[in-house]
Amino acid sequence: MRIAGIILSIVLAFGVIPDAGAQIRLVSKEKLKSVNSPELSRDSASLGFVTRHIVAEPMSEDDAPQTYVFEFANIGHRKLEISRIVSTCSCAQAVCTKKVVAPGEKAEIRVTYNPKGHPGRFERKIFVYTIDETVPAAVLRLSVNVENSLDIAGQYPLSMGKIRLKSAAVRFEDGVSDVRKIKFINVSGRVLRFDCDRTFLPDCLIFYAPPTRPLEEAEMVVRYDSSKPGSREKMSIFLNDLGVPPSQSALTVYVD
Repeated sequence: MRIAGIILSIVLAFGVIPDAGAQIRLVSKEKLKSVNSPELSRDSASLGFVTRHIVAEPMSEDDAPQTYVFEFANIGHRKLEISRIVSTCSCAQAVCTKKVVAPGEKAEIRVTYNPKGHPGRFERKIFVYTIDETVPAAVLRLSVNVENSLDIAGQYPLSMGKIRLKSAAVRFEDGVSDVRKIKFINVSGRVLRFDCDRTFLPDCLIFYAPPTRPLEEAEMVVRYDSSKPGSREKMSIFLNDLGVPPSQSALTVYVD
């Protein structure tokens, strides 16, 4: 039970569950306490933080690094010199905007979190030290929820500006009305609505693409009506509003 309790403490401290096949290294109670509930220095009372805990918006491994700001003021009667800042993970890099903070002055601890390679739910701790102190003056917490990376390029190899596609061509049997679908993903970073240039769309073809949210997967629909005029062995559908020239945003339709 004692060993199980220590393992549980590790899980609570670092927010990760050890792999069943991994070798477990026991950590002393003193070490766990220094991370979970460290003793604070005399300067702790002089650091007035707006908040010491930030819960980040959910993110993906594919997202760019995000910066979070912990604002504070020196509410004491003597200047404070920030000597060092230590994070529990290299994915969270922290800096202070001022090395020396006079009484009444404000400053910020800026924590830049890089989600790449760190999927899961975690709580990162940032320890703020003042000069000549061996224990931290403040412990800040950053809670993050990072989703696994989406291998967009591998799953959607073709790029057309704001979207990536599985394929840029469909094939129909001559004389047979049918429907084909092309899977795509919105990589624009915003809600996307696009259509085709209907001026050059043959009467025998109907095209539709649904609105999509960022990184949402969907299907565009190409319908072939063999009873309508304009059918040829090879036809093009030019997509609009993708941020690339028509020559780079064309679907090819084969009828054979």
